[in-house]
Amino acid sequence: MSDWFNFVERWRDCTACPLSRQRTNIVLARGTVPCDVLLVGEAPGASEDAIGLPFIGPAGHLLDQIIERALPDEVTTAMTNLVCCYPAEAKARGDNEPEVAEIKACRPRLQEFIGVAAPRLVVLVGSLANDWVQHDTRGRVGGAKVVSIVHPAAILRMPLVQKQMAVQRCVVQVRNAWGEVV
Repeated sequence: MSDWFNFVERWRDCTACPLSRQRTNIVLARGTVPCDVLLVGEAPGASEDAIGLPFIGPAGHLLDQIIERALPDEVTTAMTNLVCCYPAEAKARGDNEPEVAEIKACRPRLQEFIGVAAPRLVVLVGSLANDWVQHDTRGRVGGAKVVSIVHPAAILRMPLVQKQMAVQRCVVQVRNAWGEVV
């Protein structure tokens, strides 16, 4: 059995935190595993919870566009989040972030996934991912270089001119980071 298959088998029924009772589907990852570039976001949204795949809503479509513009076609990517269950109760309260305990409970899954994905570059999507993904003083997770970008959901809430500039900044950040890797 592959590392990816073993990973899915181990985590698909996770009940490590209260978020497991709020989800419709567990949202482990999408993309190619192992990959060249791993994108780590914050938490699944309602669209992701319904389908079981990360970054498939409007923010995910924008992230796909950023990645398409930043990376050559042959570069493989995968996506996941700090937590793999939809924080429905937090979203209902207007708080878009999972609780600290939920992030900590999901950390072993994320660390294992980073190992299975074996990326050369990790893109931290949003400030919460930047705050919680542990990287060393050289900006590395394991052997992978790390770069942080603004979350596409935040970009979508910006005025049009700021939106365009923020998207371009993300494209340049990812492109430059990939250029340092290869």
